[in-house]
Amino acid sequence: MAQAQTATVKEYQKVFTTYPYSDPSPLPVLSALYPYFRYEGYTDKPVQQAWKVVELENDYIKVMILPEIGGKIWTAIEKSTNQPFIYYNHVVKFRDIAMRGPYTSGGLELNYGMIGHTPNCATPVDYIIKNNDDGSVSCIVGVLDLLTRSNWRLEIRLPKDKAYFITRTFWYNSTPISQP
Repeated sequence: MAQAQTATVKEYQKVFTTYPYSDPSPLPVLSALYPYFRYEGYTDKPVQQAWKVVELENDYIKVMILPEIGGKIWTAIEKSTNQPFIYYNHVVKFRDIAMRGPYTSGGLELNYGMIGHTPNCATPVDYIIKNNDDGSVSCIVGVLDLLTRSNWRLEIRLPKDKAYFITRTFWYNSTPISQP
């Protein structure tokens, strides 16, 4: 009898060499960025920092999601070769590139809302993990965007028996105003 294929989901901490950013300015910036604040300090001195990872895995691929760094799909690895097919940055190096400041390269960024890197591209987002009835697993990440008062969610679903993952997005504007 052939064994049924399954997909799994797990959470763990992984240490990455990290070039962190500073605490935010305690003073609000009265600009188009309000009510968000900016981060202004960056370092050239690395630290070893543990980051939360949500890992979706089946017999073919492994997908790593970092909910503390904007919910990025940090990498996806084809298991027979152990090679990433989404860029896997082994260093988290924040620099002043995004709307609120910090941005780091690597993976797939979830970029909703205003033009440029979303306000949450380097900060924690909400997430939930699911074991689905069809044997697939999902991680759903999302946040309330304070600039537009809109909610976005992204489901990253890994089927139990496929060498790919599926994304499905939901973006809800609860205001009567058209949003970017």
